[in-house]
Amino acid sequence: MAKTVSWHIINAKILDVFNLTFETSELWIDHDKIVYRGRRSDLQAQHTFDAQGQYIVPGLIDAHMHIESSLLAPSEFSKLVVPHGITRVIADPHEIASVAGVSGIQYMLEEARQSQLHIHYMLPSSVPATPFEHAGATLHADALKPFYSVPEVNGLAEVMDFPAVFNEDEDMHQKISDAQAAGKHVDGHASGLSREQLAIYRKYGIDTDHESENAQQARDRLNAGFSVFVREGTVERDESAILPAISVANQAHFSFATDDKTANDIQHEGAIDFNVKLAIRSGMSPAMAFTIASYNAATAHRLDNVGALTDGYVADLVIIDSLDDFNIKKVMISGQWYVEPETTVLPLANQSLNFTLTVDDLKLPINDKKPAHVIEIMPHHITTTHLVEDVPSQEGLFVADKTYAKIVVAERYHNLGHGVGIIKGFQMTDGAIASTIAHDSHNIIIAGTNDEDMLLAANKLREIGGGEVVVNNGQITTLPLAIGGLMSEQSYTTVIQENNTLQAAFSKISHLNFDPFLTLSFMALPVIPSLKITDQGLFDFNTFSFINIQD
Repeated sequence: MAKTVSWHIINAKILDVFNLTFETSELWIDHDKIVYRGRRSDLQAQHTFDAQGQYIVPGLIDAHMHIESSLLAPSEFSKLVVPHGITRVIADPHEIASVAGVSGIQYMLEEARQSQLHIHYMLPSSVPATPFEHAGATLHADALKPFYSVPEVNGLAEVMDFPAVFNEDEDMHQKISDAQAAGKHVDGHASGLSREQLAIYRKYGIDTDHESENAQQARDRLNAGFSVFVREGTVERDESAILPAISVANQAHFSFATDDKTANDIQHEGAIDFNVKLAIRSGMSPAMAFTIASYNAATAHRLDNVGALTDGYVADLVIIDSLDDFNIKKVMISGQWYVEPETTVLPLANQSLNFTLTVDDLKLPINDKKPAHVIEIMPHHITTTHLVEDVPSQEGLFVADKTYAKIVVAERYHNLGHGVGIIKGFQMTDGAIASTIAHDSHNIIIAGTNDEDMLLAANKLREIGGGEVVVNNGQITTLPLAIGGLMSEQSYTTVIQENNTLQAAFSKISHLNFDPFLTLSFMALPVIPSLKITDQGLFDFNTFSFINIQD
């Protein structure tokens, strides 16, 4: 007697990730698993789907990302990415944890359970990221350890405090050993590290990294034994420079990641589907590109029976119409065809903004006979260039112009103070922008051409409880982010519309061709080269210390 299963998919060209080929075959699916790939006479199905000669690939997996960077709550983020063929993400809730601590992690877990998207969380390893900034919370090993009993938790996220690892800081090493004792693994964050320093991470079992910016850095990580996540986000446009490092011989050690990508960019260009298209356009075979985007990510994160289309694997799959410039036609998650669900974004207890700034606080004394340290933006990268240049001044104070703007980071949790610096690359002719998204501690960050508009932007952030603001001659445009100042309670369509309005407002004071707000957010991240600013002052990554604006 024939066994009855849920689905029989016929007339399909199915990706074999183990041999990097497509074969014309069939899939038998029962509940959430693939029973068999191929023809069977002893099986029958409740439902049959005719793929009509189209291609089927495993569901795409984002190997490392932050949901918060989309500005969406997890349930709304899911609605945006699943139609792009993404069926699984490995997310680090570091951003909301830096704001709200344990309750932030619990919020992300609970909110995500409304979604069909598989959302795995890696526990934030570094809250705060370093001792050089103030965060809203401090998470020690004992606060993280209980989460390893939660099924959605997959390990310890990007360890970014290299000195703590190198110096064998007790709490950091406890976090690493707790993850490994629970049978989980540990992600790295090796920005700016030498080949010798990479070996220190590997010594303690850290086995992945997403901070390569070019092919040589990727090869260094590969040679050190890392799984390499090839990143292509809104700001971090690294994939094209890394692709030359990938070959048929080593492809199994590469996966795709977005890290930080806005909802607007996901909507108009895609997420991991864009990584795949970019790889194919650069000459990679479609079979390899889709394998990197699925099976390789699953194996890097030690997810059993995920990422392949054959016997015993989870039935996550995507139907596409062609192999080159493909379109997503249909998505199945855990054996169910995806239909956008009705969900309601869950609230998070209000995180009030507690900071004080006056016009006098924003003044920056400058000796016009000496050069100053300047943060220079590197377009499409989160790293910066450390410049030492003569800057404009008047009556002993820095004065912004079309080349140089003022940048301020103010601690927002306990009113502990602020840092003031100079930034080059925003090309603002007037006004100011401000945000409560400032990696990784998410203090208030402001860049502007005049102190009045900068102060107005800061006060508007306090009024709306967090978000993003553009000020142009007193005219204010906002994108409120009620969830910790990081995510919106609105639908993904509303957030995209509001972000478009915000970007249009910014375009009236600058002609940048990259996202100003996500770029601004990384200017406060001291664990990324080369010169950054925190609420405690100007920070030199190379010396790992604070410096004065003029030395």
